[in-house]
Amino acid sequence: MYKGLFLKGFLFIAVVDLLLIVLDYGTITGILKPFLIPLLFLYVYYQEAFSTKKLLLSALTFSWIGDILLLFTNKHELFFIAGLLSFLTAHVFYIFLFSKLGTTVAYKRNLIFWAGFLLILLYLQSLLAMLLPKLGTLKIPVSIYAVTISIMLVLAWRGYFSWNMSSRFFILFGAVAFVASDSFLAINKFFAPFEQAPFLIMATYLAAQYGIVSGVVLFKKL
Repeated sequence: MYKGLFLKGFLFIAVVDLLLIVLDYGTITGILKPFLIPLLFLYVYYQEAFSTKKLLLSALTFSWIGDILLLFTNKHELFFIAGLLSFLTAHVFYIFLFSKLGTTVAYKRNLIFWAGFLLILLYLQSLLAMLLPKLGTLKIPVSIYAVTISIMLVLAWRGYFSWNMSSRFFILFGAVAFVASDSFLAINKFFAPFEQAPFLIMATYLAAQYGIVSGVVLFKKL
């Protein structure tokens, strides 16, 4: 019973938060944001035990810490760096999680997998080529972050060829959405600010967390 309420609560607040962003009520969205990931955390916490539960809860915890820290980036640049490190840690947990879900060797002989793998590498190279001249002292940490989240996406893509149909779709969707969200954030902050950035960053971020959580929970049920 509680599990469903936590997930519904997340979805409700997520929709309200995105509407407020569209309506330009930034102060209220800052108040709502810290409540989103804890609802997903509780949704996972009250699930029956499964092998990757602690990894998923750890990833959500560091994501929540990153959310809080990024709320204060206008106060000092150190909040952004700390937030970056927190999300980096979250992605490391996601990498271990996706690895622990297992895979078959079938992907190695699949040309579609390798085409997707090369596309991810090309995207990483293109994004860094665009951002690096603008990063200054943040070149190394942002590059490490970009490589890490790309590895996370590659593992989700690899799992797509091994995991069951429903869970693999949700997890890959979440991983792609995470890369999109971080890309929007990086482009807006370092390259060229654009008007739709707050909505796109938040919408893809919430979709990412929802997708990964839903996929992992579904995986353990099937």
